[in-house]
Amino acid sequence: MSNSKERTLKGRARVLQPRTTLVLYHRDGATVAHMDKGRALVVGRSIPSDVVIPDPGLSRQHARFTWDDEGVRVEDLESTNGTKKNGKPVKRAKIAPGDEIAVGPVIVSVHLVSSTDEELCGFDGHDRFVAAFADEILRARTFQRSLALVLVRGATGTEGHISRWSSRLRARLRPVDRVGIYGPSALLVSLPEATPDTVRALADGLAGGDPALTCAVAMFPADGGSVEELIAALHAARRADRPDSNDDPGVIVKSAAMKEVMSTIKRLARSTITVLIHGETGTGKEVIARAIHESGPRKKRPLRSLNCAAIPVTLIESALFGHEQGAFTGADKAARGIFEQADGGTVLLDEVGELSSGAQAALLRVLETKQVTRVGGDKDINVDARVIAATHRDLEAMVEAGRFRQDLLYRLNTMTLRIPALRERVEEVRPLAERFLDEACRQAGTMPKTLDPKALAALERYAWPGNVRELRNAIERAVVLAETNVITPADLTDRIRGGSAAHAVEPEPAEIPADYKDHLRRYESELIVRALHKHSGNQTEAA
Repeated sequence: MSNSKERTLKGRARVLQPRTTLVLYHRDGATVAHMDKGRALVVGRSIPSDVVIPDPGLSRQHARFTWDDEGVRVEDLESTNGTKKNGKPVKRAKIAPGDEIAVGPVIVSVHLVSSTDEELCGFDGHDRFVAAFADEILRARTFQRSLALVLVRGATGTEGHISRWSSRLRARLRPVDRVGIYGPSALLVSLPEATPDTVRALADGLAGGDPALTCAVAMFPADGGSVEELIAALHAARRADRPDSNDDPGVIVKSAAMKEVMSTIKRLARSTITVLIHGETGTGKEVIARAIHESGPRKKRPLRSLNCAAIPVTLIESALFGHEQGAFTGADKAARGIFEQADGGTVLLDEVGELSSGAQAALLRVLETKQVTRVGGDKDINVDARVIAATHRDLEAMVEAGRFRQDLLYRLNTMTLRIPALRERVEEVRPLAERFLDEACRQAGTMPKTLDPKALAALERYAWPGNVRELRNAIERAVVLAETNVITPADLTDRIRGGSAAHAVEPEPAEIPADYKDHLRRYESELIVRALHKHSGNQTEAA
């Protein structure tokens, strides 16, 4: 054997030899640190630490890890918040695979892996995960694909920490799936192209193998059309599962703009005229619709709502007007639509601008005749339901573009009620945040928490493109992350801490061009160019 071949084989042998790796789980993701034998590795908040994690719960140089012939050891460097091994404070301790080391708020696990093993990497921080998931939503909307978001949570305390169960989750995921850290004991999982059955199997497999794990599922577009809507749907599902859940959904009124809205609501409630609510996504249009319903004479009758953007075009008329048995594949029995269900009460049509032209024509007929005809039927059914429509779109512009019926718009906007964006009513950020904080603590079963003045200042400075819904999501995530009974800026996302998204508005969904293949080629080209730019032209890394 030649010397060159010997060197090559020896080199390969070195690559395949096991080595020790630390995995550090923190609020912004997971960091993997490979250890060299005989060389110390210091973990801390700032340089000169070897592994820097900018968490205020860490000391500048918090703990030292060493690996030698006797194994791996950890030494606390007189840190403020201390170091624990399997829940017990230590100054120095030997570590074995399976031990859990808490370096302040950061959980460290030790692994013996080959240097080619990459399966410990891949957790995104929250902001990075949200940005990637927004891209997935765009792709799913554009190409009419399925998409699921799953929240997996362990029990409170170290037993439920993600380091205990994340490997079992990974084993069930596909290469296209993405995982983001939501808190010390919670992960968000993006599942492109996943059907409800696929997601259910994943959730059942995880929760069935560990009763301490719980899973909440939100499907696009049925449960929401944006990142904030889907995360809110996950939390709503968790709230619904709690028998003691009794959140007060009432409107908070502090600003002059909202006082004017509430004054208008009181006048509108006495009548039965159709109302069009206009506001950005997440401003609380459904809460306003409920306030109109519950302030009027129909409050003891049903309020039924339908998100027009969440129902497939082929099923929207069935959802609105009902269907007869055998009307289409899967229609095993007759069903009432929301107009029949809300007879004598109120119908809320959320995102009414997303209705197809056929559904618009059918809705116009109902508004004019007060009658519905079920899909597959020929009988006119009398209905008495007040209609409240809501949208974030400019319906007049859609009329000019030929995408919305002018006669339907005339019927809907008998009275238009504009809901101001949260950035226009900053004085309501604090009371809303405090309400959501109280609710989230009750749902999590934790002690009540308060907002640090700097955290509150960051909340009031941020522009909230996702409005009230985004604020609620941010507070619920902060409760998951918080190490103490005070919410600090460190418990908020990078965007909120930095005050970014100033005066930003959530982008409109992309329109699907008539030429599908041309659009697909352009989309693929954009992805390639973006990847090449990200990796400085390196084609291998971009691929």
